[in-house]
Amino acid sequence: MRKEKMDKKQIELLLINTGLSQKEARIYLYLLEKGPNKALTIFKDLGMKKGNTYALLEELIGKRLVIKKGTVFLPQTPLNVLSQIEEKTKSLENVLQNFKNLIPQLNSLYKLSSGKPTIRYFEGEEGIKSVFEDIYSPKKDIVFGCVDLEKADEVFPAYIIEKLIPKRIKNKVVAHSFVADSPQARKVAQKDRQQLRKTVLLDKNKYPFPAEIDIYEDKIAMLSFAKGEFIGLMIENHDFTESLKSVFRLAFDKKGGR
Repeated sequence: MRKEKMDKKQIELLLINTGLSQKEARIYLYLLEKGPNKALTIFKDLGMKKGNTYALLEELIGKRLVIKKGTVFLPQTPLNVLSQIEEKTKSLENVLQNFKNLIPQLNSLYKLSSGKPTIRYFEGEEGIKSVFEDIYSPKKDIVFGCVDLEKADEVFPAYIIEKLIPKRIKNKVVAHSFVADSPQARKVAQKDRQQLRKTVLLDKNKYPFPAEIDIYEDKIAMLSFAKGEFIGLMIENHDFTESLKSVFRLAFDKKGGR
């Protein structure tokens, strides 16, 4: 299918969008159309001031879009415009990635200044996995939690056993957990000592856990493993977290970890 040609104004606007000023775009487009020309001819034809035209030509030379030979100015290939766009795109991608890496630090500063809790929502299997990755990243604090392993293992059996537990042990993250009693839970609890964990088994009929809750650092993560409904909610707030940690410590003191 044949593409329609852009008119002069559209081309000029596109050049402006690449980072040129309107006058720079007009001069460059003029040289592309008319070929090599002296500054005197350029500013007369375009109705610009002489001094301003020379300054604009110097800017275009610096941007590798124009060269000067004697008193004549020649346009450089439009591929140089493309090259500059690609350079800017790469630079912006680096800025974007660096800023993404900085977000946790900036969020911490924001929370300190505003006192407002940060609430994040996660959806889908990958969303839940990203929450798990955060829970088991290196940290000094104990991770408190409650879970029904049979519900979790319906969705993430290999992921939990093969990746998360070894990662938690490697990062020396201690877990104190209330777990719905089941053959699977008892088997896991037998490995508490070597897996840096304290487990309290609870009657799942009396204390059901349809969702998992994990409390660590200043974060509260709530995860649902219902079939077709992978949902995660993370609240980040010091006071909320400390209050829940106190509740879990009290419950552990009453029940007594293994």
